[in-house]
Amino acid sequence: MSRDRERSEEFERLLEEFSYSIRRSLEKFGLERRGIDPEDVLQEIRLRLWKKFASEKKIRSRASYISVVVNSVLTDCLRRARRTEKVLQHEKEKCLQSAEQPAGCFFSDERTWRIVAEAIDSLIESRRVVVKMYFLNANLEEIAASLGWSLDKTRNLLYRGLSDIRLKLKERGIEYEDLP
Repeated sequence: MSRDRERSEEFERLLEEFSYSIRRSLEKFGLERRGIDPEDVLQEIRLRLWKKFASEKKIRSRASYISVVVNSVLTDCLRRARRTEKVLQHEKEKCLQSAEQPAGCFFSDERTWRIVAEAIDSLIESRRVVVKMYFLNANLEEIAASLGWSLDKTRNLLYRGLSDIRLKLKERGIEYEDLP
């Protein structure tokens, strides 16, 4: 068996061993209430652990190292969510003051725009931010750069968000494909 395969299997065993404590740590913070997708946080934790694990450096106390990584990722995510929420709150206040559709909006009828806006507001935070920026005519590269996220993460959040909106619109009797 190759060294890479052994390392990969050992990494998976490590994740399995600590998966319960990692998930419990994530649950303590009520991430979904804050608009943060726990799966995104879990993926970030896996990525940071893999980088350390792949570097072939020995980790003396795996439990405490994993705890440090989990807390670090959670802190970063919560700070990012707070910063994003401030920007969104400012934009929401501007929209409420003008009570109009954004310039260059895809939707010609105000009723449809309001239903779409409600669907967007019901998304979890990470998807909501990306979808709002997309509907304000920002492209994927611009969105990713402004949020400090990878292009892949931004694309996935946009597609998931648009899919969620499609379902919510369908529930309200609006076919997404029929929109202008």
